[in-house]
Amino acid sequence: MQTAFTSTTLSATTIIESTTPECRDEDCQCASGICKYNSTLGRCQCQCQDFVFGDICSFGDNDTSAHIDTGAIPTRKTNFTLSIQMDFQLAFNDLNSTQSQEFINTLVLQLQALCKEADPQSFEKVQIIKLSNGSVVAASVAEYSYLNNETQIQFVNTELERVLTDILNKTSNLNKISQAFGNSSVKLNEITFLPPEINNITELQPYVNCTGFANYTAEISNGQWQCVGHCKTDPNYCNQHGQCLNEIHKGPICRCFESSLLQFYGPQCEFSRRGPGFYGALFGSLAGVLLLLIVIVIAVFAKRKYTGIWSYTFNRRLSVLEDDFFDFSDSAYYNLGMKDPYLSEAYRPHLGKVPVTTNDPEVWDINP
Repeated sequence: MQTAFTSTTLSATTIIESTTPECRDEDCQCASGICKYNSTLGRCQCQCQDFVFGDICSFGDNDTSAHIDTGAIPTRKTNFTLSIQMDFQLAFNDLNSTQSQEFINTLVLQLQALCKEADPQSFEKVQIIKLSNGSVVAASVAEYSYLNNETQIQFVNTELERVLTDILNKTSNLNKISQAFGNSSVKLNEITFLPPEINNITELQPYVNCTGFANYTAEISNGQWQCVGHCKTDPNYCNQHGQCLNEIHKGPICRCFESSLLQFYGPQCEFSRRGPGFYGALFGSLAGVLLLLIVIVIAVFAKRKYTGIWSYTFNRRLSVLEDDFFDFSDSAYYNLGMKDPYLSEAYRPHLGKVPVTTNDPEVWDINP
């Protein structure tokens, strides 16, 4: 039962692996990079190389590694000879002979380790160029490359000779070579360095290539050559109104900034136009001002209208008050400014119709 279960599991795994989609270049249309299936997204996707980004790997970083034609750059060479106390064979006169190749391979294996120890980064190779009589004198050449690094170049030119000489003269290192040849005595005869052919980082410029991306130029940054995109060499390419992108096949392009109030356009975002939000704000402001004016006008007219009615009513009431308050024509006395209610027209007696009698026998005539 356990065997059958294991077999079923393996078969299922095989089916899953065999049904994983294979992506073709036309499935992604990558400008650069490789089209691969992304199991998380469930679709084919561009996998970009270093210094490249974007959905289809179409944009390059501002700073990319420069391509250096190392094969064309001259190397720093040092010549040295070793004497190995062993019998010289006539076959050593021909470096292609079996005896010579056996001897050379053994010696090179030891020398490579020592010469590489002097500068692991720039070490290229070591060669045996001649075997001479006198015991066996092996003339050798070690080569060191000039890297794209100012510090490394100066080390090869000024420090390598001292370091390599100390390594080849070290007793423990000579003993390792001796053991490889049956404990034969080994001695460093001489070592000489040829004059440097590259003095500093600027002299590597003829070997720098930035044609991998469009409109990239070679510049020295932090002591080494780099390929720099046009968006960095010309920071105002988009007139500060857009995002500059290094299209790897076409050169710099601009993604212009847009907002509801202002929109920039043009190949380098050199033009601008008002956005819909600007006109919305403008017309909204005008509408607000117009509404305010209407409210003010209505308020002014309303104030004038009600002010006129109030003035008319007040004056009319004041006129009536003056007629009643200051009319003393029918009053026989002042009643503190008030008419005598008993002397009004309604209560005034008509003496002409009332008979007057007197008990006095005499009537005095007051008129003389």
